[in-house]
Amino acid sequence: MKTTVIIPAAGLGKRIGTEKPKQFVEINDIPIIIKTIQIFDSINDVENIVISVHSEWVAYTKELVAKFDCKKVKEITIGGTERQDSVFAGLHSKFVRDSEIVLIHDAVRPFASPELIQNLINAADEYGAAIPAIQCIDTVKEKSNKGFVVKTLDREKLIQVQTPQAFWTTVAIESYAKSSKAGYRGTDSSALVEFAGYKVFIVEGEVTNFKITTLTDLEFAKFLLQQPMAVN
Repeated sequence: MKTTVIIPAAGLGKRIGTEKPKQFVEINDIPIIIKTIQIFDSINDVENIVISVHSEWVAYTKELVAKFDCKKVKEITIGGTERQDSVFAGLHSKFVRDSEIVLIHDAVRPFASPELIQNLINAADEYGAAIPAIQCIDTVKEKSNKGFVVKTLDREKLIQVQTPQAFWTTVAIESYAKSSKAGYRGTDSSALVEFAGYKVFIVEGEVTNFKITTLTDLEFAKFLLQQPMAVN
């Protein structure tokens, strides 16, 4: 399946407390966003990568892409104020619209395996929409605005969703357009696809496919890459 990947990377990542946005922080001398891009290099079905970045970081991103010879990166667009806006900007790319499948992946999730990605492409080909997820292992509770427990939820029915998320391109474009028109905001791409009325298939995710959000996550990522059997 002809596939294009959208990597929304317009966030400034102030929570992590680094000088650069977290996607540009280096691990073993390689920026996280480059490690993320390199995941898709070994996957034959992936033909193009489109990156949405903040306007202040477009030139720097182009420099990195050239320096690390990221041949599959075909377009760098200006992202929006929120992740949803950045993905929507990427969906306007001709490379996306010429593809059958679109993957949407976090810039700071550099440990997804090629096997997981291929499973998602295959599932999206069959079902139209597919996401990776892992089972919740901790007890999950709903809380009130005042900080008290409202109730304990059944964790057997709950999952933690990851990226990349894979869709027929037509499904993604229609879902984002409908959500934009209705003013609907979702916390991930699949929420918009659900809002548009489509069913989403679940593929088993990977515990190591975590998102680097905090300094602790960053240190853990560095630790993993220093191991003899490092991820990827």
